[in-house]
Amino acid sequence: MESASEHICAFAGDARTEALLSDALGDKGATVHRGDMGAVIKHLTGAPSPKVVIVDLDGSPFPAGRIHELAGVCEFGTKVIAVGSNDTARLARELLAAGVSDYLPKPVSVREIREAVGVALDGDIGQARMHAGRVIAFRGCGGGCGATTLAALTVRASAARGSYVSALDLDRVFGALPWMLDVEPTAGLAELLDAVATGGVVSMEMLEAVSASDGPRISVFGYRAGEGVPPEPKPDAVQWLTERLANRSHLVVVDGMLDADTFFSVLRNADERVLVYEPTLVSLSRLTHTLMLMGEGREVVLVENHTRGTKRALSSSQIRDALAGRQPDVVIPFEAKLPAATNRGNPSEFLGKQYRAVLDKLIDKLTRRTISLAEPPPGTFTFTGSR
Repeated sequence: MESASEHICAFAGDARTEALLSDALGDKGATVHRGDMGAVIKHLTGAPSPKVVIVDLDGSPFPAGRIHELAGVCEFGTKVIAVGSNDTARLARELLAAGVSDYLPKPVSVREIREAVGVALDGDIGQARMHAGRVIAFRGCGGGCGATTLAALTVRASAARGSYVSALDLDRVFGALPWMLDVEPTAGLAELLDAVATGGVVSMEMLEAVSASDGPRISVFGYRAGEGVPPEPKPDAVQWLTERLANRSHLVVVDGMLDADTFFSVLRNADERVLVYEPTLVSLSRLTHTLMLMGEGREVVLVENHTRGTKRALSSSQIRDALAGRQPDVVIPFEAKLPAATNRGNPSEFLGKQYRAVLDKLIDKLTRRTISLAEPPPGTFTFTGSR
């Protein structure tokens, strides 16, 4: 019997990609090497080919040509997943024509790597990214720091830009995200997650049935208020749900992850992890504790949100010391109109220009254009090596 390491072999052109591949493939026993396409071809020449090869195309002036060279040293049936910084559709078409299984533009996420490998190994087209949808997880470090408000604004602004967005609130006691979007959640989310956890058959129609609509581009999922608190969902069920929502949306915004297992499950597979904090000692303490629990290698977007004006805020030097020298990625200014504007259902229309400009910066950072290669023409999923 082949070992797991003989099934998957990965090569990374830089330290960041190497760490990400190790994180994504560690539980699969894959071997991750450091090297460019030349190193890949040298490594596989004369050696048994793995079932899946992941290659980094950065540094290759003619990527499609190098893929053809790789085909010459690979056995028939080997599947290649390529990553690279070039996100043009032209390169994607060239690589598909050359026979790659999937092409993932950087910055690539753990979830994208795992899904692409799952498709390559199992042929599970149902797990492929129909829209290359991205999962954005929001986490507030302390009550009142504005994480849910930013999540709601991200949902609305992304939809206004033309994206189809799924908003998922996993707070089992009281999820604020649906209400901030002026939507009452539909009953059935707890039952859906339980069915997934117990191995029941869950159709896309069942998923649609627990969706509440906020216009043609926004679907809202959350627990409906009722008698008692729903049981804590299984992490695998939550992962299943976020993956399926990413299959039907360009963007999945997740909030309300108060349960520890749910929190770490979502953050492990999210494309972007947004930690929102106030410039106060309590909020910064919770932020540093959260970062410690997440461990090294988990990239996050730090958002400093001034929700209570400037008088109670720490100084820039105090914040820098608390974050061990790290700077926030985005600083949201104080906006006195925000509480009243939020109650109107569409707050972005009532906010000042400075606030909206910074919000646009955050959304630009979280939502990049992606290439969907989930449904290539028949035959392109098998890498037809010539050896």
